Amino acid sequence: MNVSNKLLTEKEVIRKVRLKLREYFPNLQKLIDQGVITKNDWLFFGMIQLNLIKCFLDTPEKIIRKSKKQIKQIVKFYDLEVKARNYVLKSNTFQNENNIDLKNIKEQISYYTEHKEYWLKRQNSNELYFNYEIFMFLYYKWLNNFEFEIDNTLNLMIDIMVLTNFYRQKIFTIEKLRLEREILLFKLKVCSLLLINRNDDFQNIIDIGMDFELIDLDSFNKEIQAHL
Repeated sequence: MNVSNKLLTEKEVIRKVRLKLREYFPNLQKLIDQGVITKNDWLFFGMIQLNLIKCFLDTPEKIIRKSKKQIKQIVKFYDLEVKARNYVLKSNTFQNENNIDLKNIKEQISYYTEHKEYWLKRQNSNELYFNYEIFMFLYYKWLNNFEFEIDNTLNLMIDIMVLTNFYRQKIFTIEKLRLEREILLFKLKVCSLLLINRNDDFQNIIDIGMDFELIDLDSFNKEIQAHL
């Protein structure tokens, strides 16, 4: 991992990470050409990389400030989703007028409640939550779904930290990252609509780096959810 410590711009980091990605995973292009990795899969991974790099490039102060804001937003999202569905259960009129599948609504309440409880615990914990954790989780999840080698997954993460001059890079050894990866994949809970949402009053967790109109958001969200 001969990566320079020279401070790079976001675009320079992205270019170098793309080169490293193909170096570590030489069969990547074959999977893209065969359609195993779809256009939306690849687009999603590009967004994950972009957001991870943006987080790592931030100062410690910005990361902490953004992290506190983000976790409040996440808890609020899940709280609203649970409340909205509970209101549906209480209204027979709404159920009848809209042919509501009550079993599905109850399953959704259970799903969103479980997610909400996870994030409330994180919010109330003495251990700080960092906004880059979501993007590390998504990065690990995506590469794991396509069965890319774990060691090179971790090596690339180290490279990204070095390229961005991430302030916490020295505490993340390969073994620490391996442990963190297992914890994130086992415990962290997100859904696609939390990450990308069209609502005007919702600030997306993922910066998609393009106009919403350029993608079929419904189809894209379904593919994201399949990764989770």
